[in-house]
Amino acid sequence: MRASDKAKIRQRRIGHTLLVVASFSLMFLGKADFNALRSARMGLNDFIAPVVDLLSAPVRGVETMVQGIRTVASLRAENVRLQAENAMLKRWRRRAEILESENRQLRSVAGAVSPDRRVALTARAVTAPGGAFAHTVLVANGSDQGIAAGNPVVTADGLVGLVVDVGAAYSRVLMISDINAQIPVILASSSWPGVTTGNNGPFLALRYLPEEAMPRVGELVLTSGHGGVLPAGVPVGRIDLVQDDYVRIKPAVDLRNLSYVSILVGGTDGIDTNNLELGEYYTPLPRDDDSRLFEGVNALGERQ
Repeated sequence: MRASDKAKIRQRRIGHTLLVVASFSLMFLGKADFNALRSARMGLNDFIAPVVDLLSAPVRGVETMVQGIRTVASLRAENVRLQAENAMLKRWRRRAEILESENRQLRSVAGAVSPDRRVALTARAVTAPGGAFAHTVLVANGSDQGIAAGNPVVTADGLVGLVVDVGAAYSRVLMISDINAQIPVILASSSWPGVTTGNNGPFLALRYLPEEAMPRVGELVLTSGHGGVLPAGVPVGRIDLVQDDYVRIKPAVDLRNLSYVSILVGGTDGIDTNNLELGEYYTPLPRDDDSRLFEGVNALGERQ
């Protein structure tokens, strides 16, 4: 037998021996208690876990940083989008406020009644109404639109004043609160005539009432139409205070907040509008004891 054959036989025997030993080892392990193995494994885990955690900390930090960068970039893009939407909403809000203001202002003159033979032209107030020495307002309508001196100016609430100066595109209105304004009026409930005068303040004074007149607080005061410059029946205000011979009127129109007004054009043919104090057309007191300024029936149906 050659030496090479002997070596091969020896290797086969060693392999068989190792297989037998492994089989018996497996059989032994199958019958052994696994508590010791579990304890060993947990001990190994307790040793390995801190090491793994320490080694993974930089990786987690890098991941957190990358996620933060992504979040910041997303938030920046979202912020830019929201800023653009906010700016657009602000523009729409400003536009809505402007339209709401214009709508409210135009509604203030939409209900103004145009008397016969007069045409109502809407005009925008250019300057702030009133002042320390004169209560006038400039409106954006002039002779090019047919405006003339003496044209009444009203809103849906009542009388504002009279046009006193006219330019090509603008006109100046003397308001009823001006110290130079004198408006012939009547008391709505009794038809007693009088004249309102301004004092460059928020109220008017009612003068030249007949002695038998008994004005009451809250009573409506209307234009009488005497003289033809002003139409009859336009509200001037309501009596606010009656004290002895002093009668105070609160204007029907808020003269401090004028935005749009209606100018009543026409209806003054043959009337001298150069005298806007109406002195030639209105006599505040009867000429004799048996005469009256107005003949007819008052608001209560009583003969005057």
